[in-house]
Amino acid sequence: MNYISHLTGFFGRVSRDYRLNPTHISLYMALFQQWNLHRFRNPISIAREEVMATSRIHSRVTYHKCLRELHAWGFLHYMPSYNHYRGSLVYMLAFAAEGQGRQQQDISCTGAGQELDAGCTGSEQELSPSINKTNPLKLLNNLKRREHARAGESGTADEQASESSERKEKACAEKEKKAGQPLTPPALEEVQRFFQACAYREVEALRFFHHYSANGWKVGSQPMQDWQAAAHKWACNAFSQGEAGACAKDQPDVRDYAAPL
Repeated sequence: MNYISHLTGFFGRVSRDYRLNPTHISLYMALFQQWNLHRFRNPISIAREEVMATSRIHSRVTYHKCLRELHAWGFLHYMPSYNHYRGSLVYMLAFAAEGQGRQQQDISCTGAGQELDAGCTGSEQELSPSINKTNPLKLLNNLKRREHARAGESGTADEQASESSERKEKACAEKEKKAGQPLTPPALEEVQRFFQACAYREVEALRFFHHYSANGWKVGSQPMQDWQAAAHKWACNAFSQGEAGACAKDQPDVRDYAAPL
C-alpha cells in the first residue's frame, strides 16, 4: 500500500467535493492512522473514544454523522456493531493518485457511492459530473439560495421580527427625542385654571408660576418635563407645610381644614 499515492488521491477527491468540511477530513485522517497501525489491512476495528480523541471531535452526534456521510459518499465502508464490547468495523477504500488509476471525474453534489470488491479495496462508481467548469463561489451562492428557499416561512418570520424590532427602536428613539425637548411654559391663566380645577388655593398657582418662571422651568438642574405633575407636587408640599389646601383628587375632605386666605 502506497500511502502517499492514497493520500494524494484522497485530497484530490476532497478538492472537488464541496460537501466535505474540516470535520470530515479530520475524522478520515484519524481512521487512516488506525488503518496505518493495522498495516493497511481491511477491515479495521475502531474504538469511538480513541478515534474521537485523535480527530478532536467532542460530540458523539457529530462523530456518527460524519462517519455515516463518509460512508454514503464513498470514502469508506462503515459497519457499526451496536455492541459496547465489540468495536465497529471500517473498510478503508483505496484511492489512487490522479494519472495512476482510471481517469476520475468530479463528484456531483447529489452524492456518489462505492461498492466493495472481493479484496475490500472498493470500486468507484461515480455519478455523471454536474459541477464541471462551475465557479465554486457561484455553487455556494446557489446552495445558499436553495436553503433560503427551503426556509421560506421561517425566513419571512425573521424578517417580520426584524421589522418589528426596528419599529420599536424607532419609537423609543422618537420618545427619547421628545423627552429631551424643552417644555413649552404654560401661561398664568392656564396654571390658574388647572389649580382651580384641582381645588387648590389660587395663591399657590401664583407662587408656582412665578417660582418656575424665575428659574427657567427647571426641576433642579434638569428641564421640567410635565408642569402639571410638578403642580400637583407643589400643592401637596404646600399642604404638608400647612400653607395650602389638599389635593381634591387624593384627599377630598382636607380642604375643610385648610388655612383661610
